[in-house]
Amino acid sequence: MERYKTISFCILAVFIVSFILTIYYLDSLQKNQNKTVGEGKIILEFYYSPGCTECQAVEPDISKIEQEYGKNITVKWYSVSYDNEDNFKKWRSYKFKTYPSVVIKNTSIENTSSFYKKSITLLDPDEYNDNESFDYRIVDLTYENLVNEINYHLTGDYSKESGSKSDTIINTPLGKVDYSKLSLPLLTIILGAADSVNPCSFFVLLFLLSILLHTHSRKKMLLVGSIFIFVSGLIYFILMVMIMNATQFIELPIVALIAGLVAIIFGILNIKDFFFFKKGISTSIPENQKKKLYAQIRKITKITSTISVVFATIILAVSANTVELLCSLGLPLVYTGTILPLFNLSMFQNYMYLFFYNIVYILPLLVIVLFVVFTLGRWKLSEFQGQILKLFSGLMILSLGITLILKIHLLENIFFTIGILLGSLIVTAVISFIWKNTLKNTSEKQKVKTS
Repeated sequence: MERYKTISFCILAVFIVSFILTIYYLDSLQKNQNKTVGEGKIILEFYYSPGCTECQAVEPDISKIEQEYGKNITVKWYSVSYDNEDNFKKWRSYKFKTYPSVVIKNTSIENTSSFYKKSITLLDPDEYNDNESFDYRIVDLTYENLVNEINYHLTGDYSKESGSKSDTIINTPLGKVDYSKLSLPLLTIILGAADSVNPCSFFVLLFLLSILLHTHSRKKMLLVGSIFIFVSGLIYFILMVMIMNATQFIELPIVALIAGLVAIIFGILNIKDFFFFKKGISTSIPENQKKKLYAQIRKITKITSTISVVFATIILAVSANTVELLCSLGLPLVYTGTILPLFNLSMFQNYMYLFFYNIVYILPLLVIVLFVVFTLGRWKLSEFQGQILKLFSGLMILSLGITLILKIHLLENIFFTIGILLGSLIVTAVISFIWKNTLKNTSEKQKVKTS
C-alpha cells in the first residue's frame, strides 16, 4: 500500500480510538462527579402516569440517577391517577398540572420551615402556579437539570444558586429552548448541513445546472433548480416523518442500537469510498442509474413549455432522490430515530424540528443554484472533491453511530456535539492535505519523466 494511504489509515485509527476513549472518559467523569458531591440524604419523588409516553422517556434517566448516586439518594415512584387517591392528592399538593413531574428534597435539614423555604426543587416542563407557603425553584425536567439539582441539594449550601437556570429558557415555535445550551438546535444545524454536503446531492444538482447553462437562460435555470431543491427537501421531509413514525413505538435503546449500527456501516462505506473510490460496495450512485438521470436532464433542456418543465423537473427530483436514498440514509435515521426522542418533545415540536432540519438541508443546495445562475459559471464537482465530502460525512456518521451505541446521552452536551464536527473537519483536512500534496508531487514527477 502507498505510504500516504498508510499514514491516512493511522490518522483514522488514532481518531477513532481517541474518540472512543473520550466517550468513556466523559461518562466516567460525570459518574464520579455525581457520586462524590457532598453528603446528605436526598429524596427524589417521581410522579408519572402508566400510559404517558413522555414519562416512559424520562424513566431511564431516573433509574440511571438512582444507580449512580447509590445510598445518597432515595427515589420514590408515584403512579398518578384518579384511582390512586393518595398519590393524586400528593401530586396536586405541589400544584402540578402535567406529568412527568419531579420533586427533589434534602431530608438532612432539621428545621421544617427552613427546609420548605430553601430546599425544594420542582421539575415540571409546563407553567406552574406558585404556592406562597413554599419557596420553589422551577426548572425543566431534563437529565442534566436533575443532576444539577441533586448535586445542589447534596452540598447543602443554599446561599448559592443551583446550576439549573430556568431564566435561560425561551419559548419558540420549536418548543422550549434553553439558549445557554442550545444542544438540539445546534445538533439540527450541524447534522442538517452535514447531510446536505454529500457528493450524491451535489453531483446531480451540478450536472443539472451545467446542462442548463447551454440554454443561456437564467430564468429557466432558477426555475428548474428551485423546483428540484424544493421537491428534494419535501421528499426528504416525508422520509424522515416515515422513520419517526416507524420508530416511535420501539424502545429508545433498541432504536439507538439499530441506528448506531446502520450509522457505523454507512460511515465505514463513505470512508471506504475515499480510499477506494468506485471499488466494492459503495453508497455512491450506480453508473447505470447515472445514465438514466443524464437522459432525464437532457430532455428538460429541450422542453419549451414552462408547465412541462415543472412536471419534468418534479419527476427528475423524485427519481434522483430515490436513487440517492442509500447515499444519505444514515444521518436522517440517526437524527429522527434517536436524537429527537432523546429530548422528549411533543409531536408538533418533532415535526417543527424535522422542518427546521430540512430547511438547513436545502440551504447549501440553494446557494449553489444562486451562484451558478447569477455567474453563469461552470462548476463541476471533481472526483477528488467528491471523495473529500465522502470522508467528512463518513467520519461524522461513524462518530454519531459509535456515540449512539456507547453513550447516547452525550449528544445532549453542546461541547461534545461541536467536538464531533471539529474533529471530523480536522481529520478530513489533514488527510486530504496529505493526499493532495502526494498526488500533486506524483503528477509532477511523471511530467518530468515524460518530458
